[in-house]
Amino acid sequence: MKKNKVLYISLAGVMAAIIAVFTSFVKIPTGINEGYLHFGDSMIYLAGSVLGPIGILSASVGGALADILAGAPEWALATAIIKAINCVPFVVAAHLYQKKKGTFKIINIYTAPMTVVSGLITIFGYLVAEGIMYSFPSAWTSVPFSIVQAVGSAVLYLAVGAALDAVKIKRFIKK
Repeated sequence: MKKNKVLYISLAGVMAAIIAVFTSFVKIPTGINEGYLHFGDSMIYLAGSVLGPIGILSASVGGALADILAGAPEWALATAIIKAINCVPFVVAAHLYQKKKGTFKIINIYTAPMTVVSGLITIFGYLVAEGIMYSFPSAWTSVPFSIVQAVGSAVLYLAVGAALDAVKIKRFIKK
């Protein structure tokens, strides 16, 4: 059991790094309040689906680190909170699927719809954060970018998750 704990802690660190890289280095600046468009949320969805509750820590740390690395440290606290919340629906959905079906699949009837739930968390989370940090009129101008980010992240998550399911990745990550 101790060996598996070390594995999950290690994977959580690796996922945090992947989230940070996908978010801070593969980005498109929006020009609005230091914001940028990215598809790192797809890796947050993956962390929640594969790692369970420790994926929430990966999401929070990876997202906050991405803002720091991307030159927008003022966003790190808000991002840490929003990305942790983004991950929760995937943790719950993956657990419910595994409990009900007795097997593991990243993309399933529970996790796929969570891309919409998590996308809404991103859109409204950043709307509120940006409204508080800057102003609500300027925050509303970022909403279209948040929608593109949520949709792009969902598509990438579904593609990567399906590919990892096809190679039966969970056999390498046993609890």
